[in-house]
Amino acid sequence: MKTAVFMDYENIYWSMKQQYGSGPDVDRFIAGVRDLAEHKHGGGPVCLMQAYADFDHEEFRGLLSDLQRRSVEPRHVFSKNYEDGTRKNAADIEMSLDALELMYTRPDIEVFLLVCGDRDMIQVIRKLRSRGKLVHVVAVERTMSKDVMSFVNHFTTIETVLGLVPPQMHDMEMMIRRLDSAEYGKPFVGLKYFLRTLSGSEIVDRKTYELVNQAISEGIIETYKVPNPKDELFPTTACRLNRSHELVRRVLGSVAPAGAKSSATA
Repeated sequence: MKTAVFMDYENIYWSMKQQYGSGPDVDRFIAGVRDLAEHKHGGGPVCLMQAYADFDHEEFRGLLSDLQRRSVEPRHVFSKNYEDGTRKNAADIEMSLDALELMYTRPDIEVFLLVCGDRDMIQVIRKLRSRGKLVHVVAVERTMSKDVMSFVNHFTTIETVLGLVPPQMHDMEMMIRRLDSAEYGKPFVGLKYFLRTLSGSEIVDRKTYELVNQAISEGIIETYKVPNPKDELFPTTACRLNRSHELVRRVLGSVAPAGAKSSATA
């Protein structure tokens, strides 16, 4: 089956630089994605391969020519720097429009491989699948949106494509992810409950206490009081992630904040 590949190269580059200290090797990256597209999960000959980035940025000097030499069509998108240090572009919009246009103009293309883990791609993924297209997504493991996985036919990590081993998760990062998961669907998370959950025992070990206390002192975790359903005279101490904290934002990446609240955990 004929395959089209759309790559948000800038998104992948910065995600890899954040996680591994450098962007992908262009040769290895393109070869790996092309091999995946042609030989895995029902793919076939690649008839279109496009990469999106702000090629004026100093980090991408020479990239445009490198891509063209590898039969990849560069698609320039302007980026904007924000005061908080983030950098954003409209690559996801451009990719979505190009993919939809191809869906209508090239009905012979049956497989779409999107190298981008942004949840903003969900709508175009749904549209492609509603037209009977196979949709594969490739993204950096720890920065991809978990929501995307439920909408695609196949998901592959960049780490798998490049043969990389993800860095071991630091204790603080693990704790952030555990609390993020604990908050989902609850009106609050009791601090004692979270300590026991993190420790894996009714008796909380010293290391867990120290880790959580450090997170509180550094503003990663916020504590507050909520009514105790068992004894109104003694309110419960609850905890929550400070989702504006730089480390929390980096660890969770594009993962959506905890969802609607429905049941208490004290």
